[in-house]
Amino acid sequence: MPEITLYRSVASRSFTALWMLEELAIPYRMVERDLRRGETRDPDYLKLNPFGKVPTLTIGDEVVYENPAIAILLADRYGYGTLAPRIEDPRRGRWLQWMVFSTSVLEPARALKEVEIASPPGAWGGGWAAWDQVVEVLAETLERCEWLLGDEFTAADVVLGAAISVSLFTKVMPQEPALAAYNARLEARPAYQRALKANWPPELFGGT
Repeated sequence: MPEITLYRSVASRSFTALWMLEELAIPYRMVERDLRRGETRDPDYLKLNPFGKVPTLTIGDEVVYENPAIAILLADRYGYGTLAPRIEDPRRGRWLQWMVFSTSVLEPARALKEVEIASPPGAWGGGWAAWDQVVEVLAETLERCEWLLGDEFTAADVVLGAAISVSLFTKVMPQEPALAAYNARLEARPAYQRALKANWPPELFGGT
């Protein structure tokens, strides 16, 4: 098995990739890049990720960044049929939909929820739904099922679940009962707790 390395920073979006690796329970090593010291702008790191962002994952000589891409790759390679529905599984399309939803819809809607974006000529929009609609659709979805695909936890719950969990913690997302209950189920997972402690170390951010 090729060596897996996660380049990450404390208190960052690296949480999602950390959680994914912990759910898979596969060996990996972490390389810390201190955002405050500008270590993600070092020339050697920019060769891996030209945007100077975290996380970045390497599997041997293979390099991938962006949390949904990292999670899809890991789930297909090391959790195929469990954390990743098989290609022929009718849930596969919905799984991919929720996998990319966090960064293509939820995060831009959250970041720009107080901003009015002027439509350019042709009246095409920003490509994502309004924040209130995002919250409404997620709440309605999770009222009907335990996990995003139904009764089975998958990598979609890691990727989108991480974004929901952070949004609830920061109080940007309203505490809708279905979302709060879903978040409680996520927090109860041992892999979530291990990733939480690695990303927000108690000795730096309080807690036990």
